[in-house]
Amino acid sequence: MAQLTQAFFQKILAIEGGYQNRSDDSGNYACGNLVGTKYGVSAIAFSTWVNRCPTADEIKNLTTDQAFNFYSWYFNLYNLYPIENQQFFELLANNTMGSPANAARVEQRALNKLGYSVAVDGVRGSATVAALNDAWRKNPAQIYNLIREDWIAYLTSLNKPQFLPGWLYRLNIYFPPIGAAESLGIGALALLAVILFIKWK
Repeated sequence: MAQLTQAFFQKILAIEGGYQNRSDDSGNYACGNLVGTKYGVSAIAFSTWVNRCPTADEIKNLTTDQAFNFYSWYFNLYNLYPIENQQFFELLANNTMGSPANAARVEQRALNKLGYSVAVDGVRGSATVAALNDAWRKNPAQIYNLIREDWIAYLTSLNKPQFLPGWLYRLNIYFPPIGAAESLGIGALALLAVILFIKWK
């Protein structure tokens, strides 16, 4: 079974960075107030964790130990630990950090494309998890890459150009397609270069 390893947690910290309170990021709001996000722990997710309205100072002062405890709780809340393969778990966890319900819907639609019959209800229940594990055992690259592609399609559909380059960057750097790392073509490398340029210019 998968777990929140220290290696994966350090990857999360590298991806998410420190404190930010962009007003155009809906995740930064809790109880109608602009509170912010730190280490990827958004104001709205933090409020669900502690069951109250957080303050900006609480988010700013969040420690890495607290963030680790948050993610331990968060990944359990969304039923990710029964995923059998660690690499697969980390892709699904990344998507869940973006939107738990939509991440589950992407998984469910991908499974149905492969011939499984699961409800597209946005809840990663036991039937969805069982199908995910079965699909991974049969063809890891197929299910992993399909979910990854469909997640990119979902992100693109949000029409948020200020965030899309960063979302694509994290997928290409930290969660590349299975089989792509050894055989990236010139076109893929060029696309990655454009993403990097947009992100860091």
